[in-house]
Formats: sequence, C-alpha cells, structure tokens
Amino acid sequence: MGVSAEDLQRDLAMFDALNSPSRGGGSIGFQLLKLQPLTLRMEPDHHARAHIHIDYGRVRHTASFAVDTGERLVGQLPRKYDKKIAGWIEKNRGVLQSAWDELKAGEDPRERILANLKA
Repeated sequence: MGVSAEDLQRDLAMFDALNSPSRGGGSIGFQLLKLQPLTLRMEPDHHARAHIHIDYGRVRHTASFAVDTGERLVGQLPRKYDKKIAGWIEKNRGVLQSAWDELKAGEDPRERILANLKA
C-alpha cells in the first residue's frame, strides 16, 4: 500500500522544521511545522523513462526523479529532500508506474491515481 502525497508533504515539512536553524531574538514562541506547497507532475510526452516532477516550496524548485529507482534525474530542489522523496516513490512505485504507462497509452489516470495517493 502506498503513502499519500500529504504524507510526503508533511515529511518534507518535518525535515525542514528539524533541520532549520532556530530563530531566537528573545521570543518564547516557535513555529512547529509549516507545510509548503507540493506539486507532483508527470509529463511522458517525449521521455522513455518513467519519472515524476516534484515542486516543493514557495519558489518553484523543480526536480525530476526516476520511478524505477527513486534517484534524482535533474533539478534545483535542494538535495536534502532526496532520501525522503526516494522513499515515497518506492512506496508508491506501482501506482506511479501504472500512471506513466496509462499516460503513454493516451489514457487519463488522474482520478484513479488521486484516489490511490490520497488514501
């Protein structure tokens, strides 16, 4: 069973919270967790290898990751997220590969994929 896209977003936010410098200045309060925008895209038009584009954060940090291995193919997303993303891809490999295959065949798998990644 896969892991939801919301879980990936939460994992990346938790990683940010645990690895960002504390912001002192005499304030007693602190920010526990800040969810950043997360976009997952597939565009199989001219590529043979199944991959997913991931945008995370306020600035569009696009990176592409291979579905078969979870490895980064290209992109500006900070590398500190690679391990979390690779783990998420591994857990969702079947759904992602099916989506890629359907897109390559001219089908629209969005409804099924969204249901699987949200569950």
